[in-house]
Amino acid sequence: MDPVVGDLESGDVLIDDGVIVEVGSGIPAAEAEVIDCAGKIVLPGFVNSHHHMFQTALRNYWSDALDMDYFLQSRTGEDALFHQYAPADVYWGELGGALENLAAGTTTVVDTSQCSYTPEHTDAALEGIRRSGIRAVFSYSPVFGDHEVDDRYSHPDDIRRLLGAAGSDLIRLALGYHVDEDLFRLARDLVLPVFAHVNDASFGRLLEEFEEDGLLGAHLTYIHCLGLDASTWQAISRTGGKVSASCIAEQTLAMGPPALNDAVDHGVTVGLGTDAVSIGPVDFFSQMRAAYALHRGGRADVASSRGVDVGRDGRLLSPRDILEMATIGGARAAQVDDLVGSLTPASARTCSS
Repeated sequence: MDPVVGDLESGDVLIDDGVIVEVGSGIPAAEAEVIDCAGKIVLPGFVNSHHHMFQTALRNYWSDALDMDYFLQSRTGEDALFHQYAPADVYWGELGGALENLAAGTTTVVDTSQCSYTPEHTDAALEGIRRSGIRAVFSYSPVFGDHEVDDRYSHPDDIRRLLGAAGSDLIRLALGYHVDEDLFRLARDLVLPVFAHVNDASFGRLLEEFEEDGLLGAHLTYIHCLGLDASTWQAISRTGGKVSASCIAEQTLAMGPPALNDAVDHGVTVGLGTDAVSIGPVDFFSQMRAAYALHRGGRADVASSRGVDVGRDGRLLSPRDILEMATIGGARAAQVDDLVGSLTPASARTCSS
């Protein structure tokens, strides 16, 4: 995924103290520990640009749900599932979710935390991530629903406490979860990325208003982006925004046509995400296959409506293009492409095989 290094049919990756020192063929390193990957493909670690890791214990709970079922059952009423979480539940969900990502070759994850009912919930989430050893962007996000929140609940203000205590070499902080003017202003003031859900055209129109106020920029990643107007896509493209697409989860919940092709057509960087294991799988080969199939199906629909043969206009993505969305594209969407996403010498980038 590094055009300078290129693709090698056979080669070596030399890592010293967690840093990629050299990529090439026949690298001399007599004293190095050798991990033999003969017959395998060595890739950058996958980057999961949208995930709710606290939901790990709810695996497949909403795998046959619709969008509104998911939101109502998870958040509505005092008996809603998310409202039952104690800090310990959050901790184990984050730890288990992080280890599951690592086992699947995903070495970096954007964790959209929607279970910060108290500072203890938030701290438990961060401790679970730390213990796992995964690289993460912790998108501190509000909780939702018609329930009584703790008196100490304070989103987004608690981010100031976290900035003084939570950062580490492997964890970066960000803000989420939705399109909100005050949130965008706070992120700009604190120089933090934002990961904002844009689930329909109404949120997209808000983004257009925010562009007029100078609130959009390259530090913003938009999640889902379903059913957006062309003018919204143009605003995202003009301001350098990125998009995270969770193709399996979005289609499982019947949220609407995938945004993948619209993003590509407007020159917007796309990263892939898994959303939640309560809805679909966490492994990235499944995500890439789904993205590839949905992309081609969408192109076929457009070609059919125009009475032309699909692919003749050169607009079909290649499998490599999809792989880029899972690696360097995901790193850009996660706002960490300075660290991960490619096998680049003199970097702390991680490998998967």
